Amino acid sequence: MEINPNISSQARKIGLALSGGAVLGMAHLGVFKVLEEHHIPIHCVAGTSAGAMAGAFFAAGYSYAQIWRIAKDLNWGKIGGVTFPTKGLLNSRLLERFLCQKLGNINIEDLPIPFAATAVDLTTGKLIVYTAGPLARAVRASCIIPGVFTPLEINDAVIVDGGLKSFLPVTEVQKLGADFIIAVKLVPSVNTRNKPDNIIEILTNTHDLTVAHFADKSPRGDIEILPDLAGMNSYDFRQSKELVHRGAVAAQKNIKKIKKALQLLPEKRRGLRRFLRPAL
Repeated sequence: MEINPNISSQARKIGLALSGGAVLGMAHLGVFKVLEEHHIPIHCVAGTSAGAMAGAFFAAGYSYAQIWRIAKDLNWGKIGGVTFPTKGLLNSRLLERFLCQKLGNINIEDLPIPFAATAVDLTTGKLIVYTAGPLARAVRASCIIPGVFTPLEINDAVIVDGGLKSFLPVTEVQKLGADFIIAVKLVPSVNTRNKPDNIIEILTNTHDLTVAHFADKSPRGDIEILPDLAGMNSYDFRQSKELVHRGAVAAQKNIKKIKKALQLLPEKRRGLRRFLRPAL
């Protein structure tokens, strides 16, 4: 993508593309924190899997502090109780219920910031991009790691994690109108020192190996933020605070490049996000 460096940030539509990563998605929050602190305007967001969940709260106008207040106490039980394991270990309906409780029964088209979430229909192998309809349902579909969560079944469609076809949704945020894209890529570092000792760890490690392959082939943004995820895994919520920190460190390393590329105007004239919700 060719960008005219002489166009000010106010003339550009800045998009945020957020990759998947299960629990590693907590790193997205650290990126939000830094973008918020430096008043980087974001005009549209696309997310895959954990990126869809984080991006949905961002697009709904939640501040970093508000999202962290919700995310810091997350665990697998809160977003998917154990079910009879015919199609998945955790019931994805509970994930949708959790999202409805936190985000409300809002449709994507009613969000203050345009948003897209990706998913895949296992029946046809086709990518599904949600840009309208119930937000919680779209995010649920995007987050369904095969084998971990039960799929979303609608008529003949069996819908799961969008990362199988769109690990980093750069194309999707372009279609929302972005002409400058900040891409946050979470490339998992599979732990080879300790063997996985339960079904969740086996499934998520398998998922991570697949994701690492897709990450190498994903499209690039104008600015790429790649948090250091060494020693982290995609299933342990106890890492959440450290993951947020690593996301913030990676974003901070790129903030000068972002500002230079956007040629940001003095603070009093910047196009800041004006959609933040009242404190929870």
